Amino acid sequence: MKKYVLNFLWLFIALSVITSCSDDDNKGRREPVTVTDGVFVLNQGNFYSKIDGSLDYLNYSTNIITRDAFKRINGRSLGGTPNDAVIVGGKMYVAVADENRVEILDVKTLKAVTPVRIKSPRALVADNRFVYVTSYDGTVSKINASTGKIVATSVKIGANLEGITILNGRLYVCNAYNPDYTYNTNVVKLSASDLSKQTDITVAANPNRILNDGTNVYVISWGNYKDVSPCLQKIDPTDKVTKLADGATYMAYRQGKIYLVSNAFSKPTYTVYDLAKSATSTFTEGKELFTPYAIGVDPVTGKVFITSYSKDPDTGKTSYTTDGYIVEYASTGASLGKFSVGIGPGTLLFASHEE
Repeated sequence: MKKYVLNFLWLFIALSVITSCSDDDNKGRREPVTVTDGVFVLNQGNFYSKIDGSLDYLNYSTNIITRDAFKRINGRSLGGTPNDAVIVGGKMYVAVADENRVEILDVKTLKAVTPVRIKSPRALVADNRFVYVTSYDGTVSKINASTGKIVATSVKIGANLEGITILNGRLYVCNAYNPDYTYNTNVVKLSASDLSKQTDITVAANPNRILNDGTNVYVISWGNYKDVSPCLQKIDPTDKVTKLADGATYMAYRQGKIYLVSNAFSKPTYTVYDLAKSATSTFTEGKELFTPYAIGVDPVTGKVFITSYSKDPDTGKTSYTTDGYIVEYASTGASLGKFSVGIGPGTLLFASHEE
């Protein structure tokens, strides 16, 4: 689930001297329109098979996907387990867990600059000035988006931290599980300004994915893979937790609706949860998908992308060592196209500009 940040181009308007007041003054002026350029696909690779991750890019204008774009531009591998990415201020930040670094790229050229060293970085979120990074050392780091430097690090607030979101000056962090694979049941709320801990919010076991709609926070807990099932929960402004749906594995948000992939590793379903109606409807049957791994919704067009691992032709099971793929859907759920991508396509990131 994952997350998107739009790449804005600033529009400078020359101001003329106003000599009189008139309703005609603003005629001819046009409000900026956001246009999506394409979607980045961050592929995790395979840790156990020592296969590095990669970055692919689907260009909307040409409908062509560029494979391994980071390596093409920088002449080196992105590294092992690139787990998440955000775009802010014309730069892309990529958490590369196995390399203990956050890569910083120019979002237009993909040229890398000096990375930020963080131990086992996992998930990212950004506001207009800072990038916040969760880590498997149990801390959250704050990076100045202008300088690419760490300006603060929290105390240890948990163990293996996963998803993170920011709302009203507060960070909500998933404290997923421990090194011994016991599962935690808390989302940690921090002050975004100084990373001080404010409270623990009790949720279902193994909180992993998290986002917000500007008012409430939504978190998916993955359970314990035995007798505690995954579920989608809402955290309201008073920190009250309400379960909304069972089985949820991955999610994306747009305009009052949460797009869900549920039961991803058994019998996947693809639904839309309408927040205003508190109702779930089918999005697509997803027959094109074998083992779904991420979902993203274009915030401008409403098109939906779902990634998947491929089927091993010999065993008939999921292949974790061969290329995956993404399927593009209309907002109605109709399939529009399929594109091959790297191994373990775990993050979708939309790039756009204003014109």
